[in-house]
Amino acid sequence: MPQLGLAFPLEDDVAYNAVRRLQLAIYHACGANPALRIVPHISLKQPFHAKALAPVEAYFDQLAARIEPIEVVLRDIGTFDDGAVVYLDVAHGPELEALRRTVLAALVDQFRVRPQEVEDDRYHFHVTLAYGLSSEQAGCALEAIADESPAYACRLTVLGLFYYATDVWTPYRRARLGRGPLDWPPRGTAGA
Repeated sequence: MPQLGLAFPLEDDVAYNAVRRLQLAIYHACGANPALRIVPHISLKQPFHAKALAPVEAYFDQLAARIEPIEVVLRDIGTFDDGAVVYLDVAHGPELEALRRTVLAALVDQFRVRPQEVEDDRYHFHVTLAYGLSSEQAGCALEAIADESPAYACRLTVLGLFYYATDVWTPYRRARLGRGPLDWPPRGTAGA
């Protein structure tokens, strides 16, 4: 049973590079962190198990084709779980939250995928800089980037379907928002 997630990979060069720079500052000050192995992204749907991949792929393609690009601002650094996660905050308009709620409802209706506990009204959009930190590492991470005051406007233009494989989240499928899959038509079908 595949484990999947829906997220917006950061495509904007300035935002992507800024996230990686912050992650590397944490790495150099505190040591390796698994966040460096993940594509910088903003999660739309937390990880879930699917009975079959093909129906989720079809839903993903339809969803991405209906979403228009979304403007967000990445700013402020915060922590979750008593410092175990250090993140860059995502300031956004109501359309991102409305989209998240629509996706949660559709996954319940179509696939019987229930939202996780963290996907209630407290859900917080963010870009993870480091995770799995001890309290000592969290203090080190925050100190390493204490002088930073990030504020990056970016446009979310791609939706990603992520697949959990070999202990890492792999970008499995991508679709340009408002236009459908980037590899359309799928291989093995007649072109238009």
